[in-house]
Amino acid sequence: MKNISELNLKNKKYLIFDLDGTLIDSIGIWNKTDQFIIKKYGNKELTEDEVQQERDDFLNNHHDTDIYLAYCEYIIKKHNLIIKDKEDLLKIRWSISSEILEKDMDFKKDVVNLLIKLKKLGFTLILATMAPRFQMEIYTKKNKKMLSQMNINEMFDLITTKDEVKNKKTHPEIYENIINFYHASKSECLIFEDSYTGVLASHNAGIEVVNIYDQYADIDREKINSLTDYRISNYKEFIDYIDEYFAKKYIK
Repeated sequence: MKNISELNLKNKKYLIFDLDGTLIDSIGIWNKTDQFIIKKYGNKELTEDEVQQERDDFLNNHHDTDIYLAYCEYIIKKHNLIIKDKEDLLKIRWSISSEILEKDMDFKKDVVNLLIKLKKLGFTLILATMAPRFQMEIYTKKNKKMLSQMNINEMFDLITTKDEVKNKKTHPEIYENIINFYHASKSECLIFEDSYTGVLASHNAGIEVVNIYDQYADIDREKINSLTDYRISNYKEFIDYIDEYFAKKYIK
């Protein structure tokens, strides 16, 4: 893993961002949602860390077409929930989380400033998320806090979601589709990811990846560090790098 100061942006044209945990603080919401479900319908007390570990292990080892439906089936059996229909549980899960996503979800600090700066510098900005389209609509149409800062649809040149791929991350399909869409080379792309799943997908795609620190990924920190090309603790760190990089470029 290299220091971010060693990143050479000279040939980079396409900057690809994950969403959950990368641009927005969302992982904790899913932990609390699943923790509530397991307690209410399974009468079990799990910590957020335990819930996240279970979910991460499942997502990393299963490749179902509808991964969220499969996950609901998994926790029904794992925790002997009184709700036995996976589709019913999925609806409940979305119902619990949707209100939070609409009212409380927000961008990570300095995300908006960074994206505006990158847009002005002429980079093509792409959002590559495993969130479904209807979840994206909450952020782009209903979440007033986010809309007051930035319109995601206007900021990103391309948005691709879970609905457009057959394989979830860690499979590189979502990134391969982007390369094919733009007829780009891998060396022209740079990915930003927070989690081991995302970093591994980037690695499998053969594209350089910047790991943005997220506390909920600490469980996999050693594995992330072994695969990522660059690491930043926050977006201010990358903004400072951008300012310094382009100042040197124009001075020359």
